[in-house]
Amino acid sequence: MDVIQAIESRRSIRAFKPDPVPKEVLAEVLEIALRAPSTDNTQPWEFTVVTGPVLDELKKAMSEKMGAPTEFTPDIPFPILTYKPPYVDRSKKQGKKVFEAMAIARDDWPRRMEWYRYMARFMDAPVGLILYVERYLGAYAILDSGLFLENLMLAAMNYGLGTCTQMAVVLYPEILRKALNIPESKLILCGVAIGYPDESAPVNQFRSEREPLDTFASWYGFDK
Repeated sequence: MDVIQAIESRRSIRAFKPDPVPKEVLAEVLEIALRAPSTDNTQPWEFTVVTGPVLDELKKAMSEKMGAPTEFTPDIPFPILTYKPPYVDRSKKQGKKVFEAMAIARDDWPRRMEWYRYMARFMDAPVGLILYVERYLGAYAILDSGLFLENLMLAAMNYGLGTCTQMAVVLYPEILRKALNIPESKLILCGVAIGYPDESAPVNQFRSEREPLDTFASWYGFDK
């Protein structure tokens, strides 16, 4: 797949087929993702890939734990409750589209909670990945890990796989540490749901919007 085509067509997949993903396919995708650049070539990213009965148990534990925001204890504070414009506006627009696709009414709290539990179950994907770095490496390690993530998501498309980066699955790091033997010295960043997309699912029928370039860019020293 052409890299520009991959970037332009990439989207978050929120519903997956139950088909298992072969370990050798995942290994190829991850080998490619490792070519990401990093500060001083430190390559700080570390990850655990989970499937089968281990993932099933993790999904169960995470889904049962999902509850009120005051119970969240992620390693990186979740900023959603403190978003200000324009970030809160973009976030709300995205959430509205997701719920519309799922035919979930704004005031239908039981179904909304079921959706949150679904997210905590890696959106029922057959593979989950947990990404983390050494705590002491700081902000640049987090930035570098984001570069690795983008490589991962684009490379996965070449194998017919879909992905969705997730905060929901790292809201309770104590569950992950216990199940996956991740030590306290690691800063758990995010999860990734991986699998073959269920293209028939309504929630996979839309793409999130992007603001125009001039919203973000400042230009100096150019003739025009």
